[in-house]
Amino acid sequence: MFGLLGFGSIAVWFALSLWIAWRAARLVKQVWLKALVFVALGPLLFVAPVADELIGKYQFKRYCKEAEEVKIYGTIPVGQEFYTAGGKWKIADTRRPTEERNRLQAALNSMVRSDFLSGVNVEVPAVIPIHYRDEKIYEIKTGELLVEFRIYGSRGGWLSRTVSERAMLMPAQCLPRLLREGYIEQSILPFNGNVGGAK
Repeated sequence: MFGLLGFGSIAVWFALSLWIAWRAARLVKQVWLKALVFVALGPLLFVAPVADELIGKYQFKRYCKEAEEVKIYGTIPVGQEFYTAGGKWKIADTRRPTEERNRLQAALNSMVRSDFLSGVNVEVPAVIPIHYRDEKIYEIKTGELLVEFRIYGSRGGWLSRTVSERAMLMPAQCLPRLLREGYIEQSILPFNGNVGGAK
């Protein structure tokens, strides 16, 4: 239903943009200038409602490149409590029983602490509202900072903020690849076959 409504709205706006451009072109006396006004003004009016989103998408993409950087300051090598003998991360293995994965997650949470979602959103210069939040992971025992990375987010341009988030031409947030693919924990708790298991 929303798709038909969205398509209908776009078609109506397209027709209205051409009508306004045609009306404006009629005010010009020279024939060649009439055509120029119509051809230039029609597309400009059509993209005007999403112009900030188009520019913002480019800016957001630039910030997203920064979000790929993950600073790793320290690691806690672990053995077969978290990894198989072949070095595969057990928590990510969905074939393992839920109880075992919950136990491993609890063991992980006893070793490292993250401040996800507790950071402050900082606005950055952009055409649309774009913000970032610094995320950090610490070793619980020593309080040492292990990892630091940045997450960027946006609510889109004025159209997607006022009409619908479905109108957004970009993702709502950018995460580092290591976090998206679930490898942050493995990066700070690397496999070491000589370690008997994390206590």
